[in-house]
Amino acid sequence: MENRSSILKSAQRYGLDTTGIYTVAAKDFPVTFSGRPLPDMLVFDSSGNYIEYRDTGNYCNGILLDFIPSLRPGGAYRKTGKTTLQEELQKLRDINGHELSAPLAKADFYLLIYWSVWLGKMNKNQVKVWEELARQNKKSNIKVLKVNLDLQESWPPETRTALLQSMRKPK
Repeated sequence: MENRSSILKSAQRYGLDTTGIYTVAAKDFPVTFSGRPLPDMLVFDSSGNYIEYRDTGNYCNGILLDFIPSLRPGGAYRKTGKTTLQEELQKLRDINGHELSAPLAKADFYLLIYWSVWLGKMNKNQVKVWEELARQNKKSNIKVLKVNLDLQESWPPETRTALLQSMRKPK
């Protein structure tokens, strides 16, 4: 169970920028978490169109090491219509568990990086690297949103209990 303090402490421990950290609404947690390899990333263009950077059926995110530095306005990218930035933002909450109220700053690209405290060093080995690659890309204005996918103390206790029970593997 995580909260603002524990999330920020973990982010600092792994060298992550502590700005732009979000959580997911309890009602959207199961669908956002389910089947997602962690850490993971969704990429959107300035209009909020989802950009697919992986080949179909391939969950390897190693391609991001080349993909993030190559992002540039006007580039040709595969847009599948799988989701939109607006749809994903509706699922997010700020680090205190509140609905987002302010619009995002305009950017050429938006990277939603899904991570978790329990991933440990993978946060440092992947999430931090992706964040740095975005910052180093001087051809594009890239906004990074780090979405924490841990169970949150801010969720109602009965919701947390139900989520934990649904995640347990049957014996």
